[in-house]
Amino acid sequence: MATTKRTKANVEFLLVRAELKGVPEKALLKSRNIGQLDLVWPRTAIAKKSGAREMVFKKGVCDFTAEPWTKRVVFREEVDGHCGIAVSITEPVSIQKVRRFLRLTAKYALKMGADFMEKAMVGYADIASSPIDALAVMIGEKDVPKVVAQGVADIDELPAEGEERMVTVQLIRPLTGKPTGSLTICLRA
Repeated sequence: MATTKRTKANVEFLLVRAELKGVPEKALLKSRNIGQLDLVWPRTAIAKKSGAREMVFKKGVCDFTAEPWTKRVVFREEVDGHCGIAVSITEPVSIQKVRRFLRLTAKYALKMGADFMEKAMVGYADIASSPIDALAVMIGEKDVPKVVAQGVADIDELPAEGEERMVTVQLIRPLTGKPTGSLTICLRA
């Protein structure tokens, strides 16, 4: 009976370059957008890991290569077999929208904390989780920026130990499905 060897590797996911084309935002000399990346099923027990950061585009291009590693790295995960990456980039945002985004992110983080508290403190769930629920409602009162580009890519082949592999996620405009750019990520094992 033949056995199948599963590939398992510790992989860094580093931002390289993002490009928006065919959207009104490209006409701007400079724009601040929020980019969210989701690492989908890196391991059997982990369905998704999420990361988000500000992306500054100049004439529709955001080059991350001059940034330090600590700003470019989105994930550093053990990946078992294959996984996927999902990307979404928002419309240009003001400082106020960045604050709204952070409030909404905090709302969901607090909601997850409340759910954990309910499971961990059987019999005292409502009492223990009520401050967290209340804070979650207060924080998440504002809307989030509209997504202008999104895409997914399957990662079927992981880089070998000590090597890098570039993955480009093709981005489309939500609702219309028109191609609108790309995001390149370096996978480093």
